[in-house]
Amino acid sequence: MTMKVKLSKYPLVNGIFISRPNRFIAKVMINQEEIAAHVPNTGRMSELLVSGVRAILAWNPGPHRKTDYTLLLVEKDGHWVSVNSMLANQIAYEFLKAQADVSELKQEVTYGNSRFDLACLRGSHYAYYEVKSVNLVVNEIAMFPDAPTERGAKHLAELIRAHQEGYHTGVIFVVQRNDAKSFQPNQIMDPKFSRLLGQCHSLGIEIRALSCDIDGVNIEIISELPVTVLSEETVKEV
Repeated sequence: MTMKVKLSKYPLVNGIFISRPNRFIAKVMINQEEIAAHVPNTGRMSELLVSGVRAILAWNPGPHRKTDYTLLLVEKDGHWVSVNSMLANQIAYEFLKAQADVSELKQEVTYGNSRFDLACLRGSHYAYYEVKSVNLVVNEIAMFPDAPTERGAKHLAELIRAHQEGYHTGVIFVVQRNDAKSFQPNQIMDPKFSRLLGQCHSLGIEIRALSCDIDGVNIEIISELPVTVLSEETVKEV
């Protein structure tokens, strides 16, 4: 399984991460100059955004941007990790596009009063997918979320509703690093999300986790990870 996506269409720049004053801004040292960069991820990422780690940024100045740079990668234990949550949708799109039974693949599709990341035909069945970006790995286990996410729980509840109305539904966890051997929800951080994911599994909703490798220019799907879903009663392996 090899599907590459470019990290950015803009020039890439090396730097050293310094600090994150707020959710949306990072301070990074580039050529001995401290600059501000946009952080395209609202997760905590406290184990990744450590002062002194190597970073890669995209240089994209514009009249409507508050910064000229976007933080894309940081190094963790010798591995590049993507912090760009928007990239996960592109990766999942390429993954589904390569499936033999998928056609009419679309992004950002309205469903009722909400919107799903991806929709397509799987054979003759219309399907909706939610995509989640994962960059937390603990003891070789990729986990989501790294902070409580009411929005994420809402998305799973909407997938369940669509499933009950007869649609094929699924959630794709894109692990934007290469050092995980399995995936499970972060039950301690967000029990509600974990319970809802367990309910998705019980209903037969598709749950997949993709492991990715990053070479500093591209991100590439390298394998699917085994998924373990947690419930109050038991631990189930998908």
